Amino acid sequence: MPSTDDCGGLLLCRKGSVVMEKWIGAISGLIGALVSYAVDGLGMAVTVLIGFMAIDYLTGIMGGIVNRNLNSRVGFNGIIRKIYYLMLVGSVYLLSLVIPGIEYAGDGAAIAFCVLEFISITENGTKMGLPMPDFIKELLAIVKDKTGEGDSK
Repeated sequence: MPSTDDCGGLLLCRKGSVVMEKWIGAISGLIGALVSYAVDGLGMAVTVLIGFMAIDYLTGIMGGIVNRNLNSRVGFNGIIRKIYYLMLVGSVYLLSLVIPGIEYAGDGAAIAFCVLEFISITENGTKMGLPMPDFIKELLAIVKDKTGEGDSK
């Protein structure tokens, strides 16, 4: 079995990692289906969030390739965080079923995570040395200021 050094640190080099990735995909698919059934569909906000998550993950991989620091552990942790975010948003949707007056809280949570994913996507682009249009820089500055994202991490 090749080590991660033999394949540039890619997650898919180890057979066990491929099996784990399939399990994660199956479990997250099941959770998504259950949440979708429970709330009568995922809605546009969650659909956009899933799209942003995929784009963020792919641009992160691209950044790792360009900067020659692709790391399977970082990629795996990113998947785990994204699954957690989806579970959290799903939990808010479920909570909105039993607490009157918060019907749109799930959409609000999904939109908040969409903003964070968009920030990450643009940061991945700048890490690759790509120019960022001024209007996006201004938008990011406003969003980071409003969300406190620009504070120390």
